Parts: sequence; structure tokens; C-alpha cells
Amino acid sequence: MIESRHRLVVALIAALLLGACATTPEPTQWPDIAGAMTPEPNRMISGQPSPAELVEARQAGITHVVNARDIGEFEAWNETELVETLGMTYHRVPIGNTQDLDLDAVRSFDRILSDIGDERALLHCASGNRIGALFALRAAWLQGRDAEEAIEIGQARGLTGLSDTVRQLIEAED
Repeated sequence: MIESRHRLVVALIAALLLGACATTPEPTQWPDIAGAMTPEPNRMISGQPSPAELVEARQAGITHVVNARDIGEFEAWNETELVETLGMTYHRVPIGNTQDLDLDAVRSFDRILSDIGDERALLHCASGNRIGALFALRAAWLQGRDAEEAIEIGQARGLTGLSDTVRQLIEAED
């Protein structure tokens, strides 16, 4: 039952996309996603986008979606399938708890960002907090930024409730 509902949602979104995107204009603005931020060119950070917001993202020229939600955390519909149906590339760095904020996850996140390059990307988790944490830890552990600067980088990219945890992880590495 759930699987057939997932397929129906994906099929409906794909049909909407085909109708709305018969001619895809050059991206001139970001999609309207509640609570989203655009802290740097070609990067939008948000909480969980809806299917309609992913359609808008594609229409705005976004070609990559990076999801930091844990596997199995969100199952209302199949995001991977929808993103790929829309012609975007789906990436995942699953962060389910603070123990997942480790060097391997940060390196994986860094590789994804490197692969994306200057292409437009939507990065999300449930609220943007885990994406911000990954940016902060990347700044400290891989780019050599001090704790204060790394936390600021993370906060500019959605880091909120994990700030203290991220600071402790950075300081533990010093």
C-alpha cells in the first residue's frame, strides 16, 4: 500500500514537472522553500523539501540534492526516486545522531561538495541543523579553520541546536 502510494506521488510530481517544465528557463531565482537560506552562490540549505518544492528546485536550475537525514528517518514518500525522476542527482550523508558526525561523514560530505562543484544544489536535513554541522566540521577538520570561525560558517549554513556538540567535537580534535 505504502509502496504504491510512493509510486503514485512520484508519477504525479513527474507529470507536473513535465507540464511545468516544457521549456526550462535559465535560473534567475531560488525556489520558494520555507525557512531556506542561500549562504553562498549555488547553494540552498533547508529543512525537508516537499515534492512540490523539489519540482520548483528543478525549475530553478538545481541539479543536485544532498540529504543529511538518516536512512529510514523520513518515509512519507520516496525522495531518491522523485529527485532522480526530476533529472537531478541525489546524494546522501546519513546523520542520525551525534556519533554520526565523524571524520568519515565529513569527508564524504566534502567529496560530494567537490563533485557538485559550481552546480546549483539544495542541501537539507529535517531543519538544516545537520547540514550546518557538516559545514562547520568540514571547515575545522578539513580546512584548518579555528573553532570560532568554523562555528560561524556552520551557523551561516543552518547550524543551531548542534552548536555545542560541534564545538566539543572541534575542540576534542585540537
